[in-house]
Amino acid sequence: MTTPGPQYSAQTPPADSSLELRPRPNSGDALFLLVLWCSVCLLFWKALDAGEFWWTDESRHAMNGVFFLDLWQDMPWRAPYEYALQYFAQYPALALNWYPPFFPVVESVFFAVFGINEFGGRLAVLVFALIGATAWYVWARPIWGREAAILSCLLYLSAPGTLHWTRSVMLEVPAVAMIIVSIWTFDRYLSRPSLSRAGIAGLMLGCMLLLKQTTVFILPALLIYALWTGYWRMLWRKEAVLAYVIVGSVAALLMVHALKFGSVPTSSFVDKFGSNSSVLFSASRWGSFWPALLSACELPLLAAIFIGFVFRLFNKGTKQDVLIFLWIVTSYIFTTIVIGPANVHRYTIYALPPLALLACMPLSQAAMANRNIRGIAFVLLATLAAWNVYSGSIRPHSYVSGYEQAAEFVTGQENTGLIMFGGKHDGNFIFHLRALDPEKRKAVLRADKILVSMAVHKSFGTVSYVKSVEDVIQLIERFGVGIVVIESRDIVDLPEFKLLAEAMKDQRFQMIKEIPIQTNVPEFADLSVQVYRYLEKKEQADDLVIPLPHMGMEIKLNPQRKN
Repeated sequence: MTTPGPQYSAQTPPADSSLELRPRPNSGDALFLLVLWCSVCLLFWKALDAGEFWWTDESRHAMNGVFFLDLWQDMPWRAPYEYALQYFAQYPALALNWYPPFFPVVESVFFAVFGINEFGGRLAVLVFALIGATAWYVWARPIWGREAAILSCLLYLSAPGTLHWTRSVMLEVPAVAMIIVSIWTFDRYLSRPSLSRAGIAGLMLGCMLLLKQTTVFILPALLIYALWTGYWRMLWRKEAVLAYVIVGSVAALLMVHALKFGSVPTSSFVDKFGSNSSVLFSASRWGSFWPALLSACELPLLAAIFIGFVFRLFNKGTKQDVLIFLWIVTSYIFTTIVIGPANVHRYTIYALPPLALLACMPLSQAAMANRNIRGIAFVLLATLAAWNVYSGSIRPHSYVSGYEQAAEFVTGQENTGLIMFGGKHDGNFIFHLRALDPEKRKAVLRADKILVSMAVHKSFGTVSYVKSVEDVIQLIERFGVGIVVIESRDIVDLPEFKLLAEAMKDQRFQMIKEIPIQTNVPEFADLSVQVYRYLEKKEQADDLVIPLPHMGMEIKLNPQRKN
């Protein structure tokens, strides 16, 4: 690694102002960026209209965006919190209690322009990918050179792990994009401190944290980088106060959000390690990252990363190389400790940009003296990037389809009362029901909120409200449910869902529609959506109270929204 740079006074920026003295962007950069953008679009364009959401979190992120779209249109500024509660009661597929608001606010703009559909949500993710790619090129090009900048970006985006989640309405690629933008603006501030640059860096870091809390791992990497390379005095200049205020305010907001809504995962995390601390230090936990990384990169890219690492050890690099290594290390530590083996495959994506750049180190400015090495490395890396882009562009994307058709059928029914949905893809059904009901007159009850309370996953605990088929029917009667929609198989594997399916065999229920699910995901094969009418529908007898024991609260649904 490089040794710390020279010391500077608190009033004088580094004499080299390294980022400022490097070549300015020119027409060649515009051409390279155009190639980069076209490659990104080639990778992801076909997936923009690839059926419905396949991963259940996708519909939550999409509904969060729909919520903000409706918020801007309804403007309930006198009681926004009550509006949010009522919205969740009517469309119980939100996840604002888990995720910060930055992505859904941006996503709402795409829904406003393109309508409430999967295309708008996926396009929002693609735009974040383009922003991240642009920021990566602008930051990396003057440090490591054009070839390293563009090929590392293509290798990162075409890696199977990145490709899979960028084609889904998930937060990983937008989060990485904001990490890259934050690193660029932070480095610009260190190179030539000013109030405006501090404000921009603080704003980007704040937006990054407001996109997903897990991006916090990059903050210690940035601080250690500034200390290691001799820029630490830039962190104590008066101009930096604005950045601290912005980031501190966002951190306080996220802490309040976690204390109010995130007690279940937080407590589960603390209890797990508190009761059995050996889990944290187990070899299996600390080793789970590496096979996941192999799956995310595949062997050719992993071999290129290893070669780049060896090359970097024996060649002088730049100060920013320190940040690359710190990024990889902090990502690994955070993923191992906080995320754990269950989700490690998804979170290896955070380490892929610096690893891809590491693979391109033989193309960096440090390799200029040996043109043979650079030439061979360029041919091999360019071939690998081209192959990954091509193979990724023709790779089919996971999807399910049929829930939109079910929502369309239910929307056309009269006297539905409240609609109960029991199944894995409740979010898909609710998303399309809202899209097909612009007046927002329909309301959905989730079986995993009414028959049983489950917070995201069964591992966080469940609270059951029914013990028999008759208990299920009594709840349906009491809340004025007229339509019940269930999946033909209980994928969630809850006893209460099995009771609901058994209740549908009662003579008081009539199946009025069955829609087969089309999918390329083996888990959801041979699945259908069944729509039942309750023939003895009654008016709602009591106020509909939706218990949320995992959040320590309950929500009462406005009775007007049950047509």
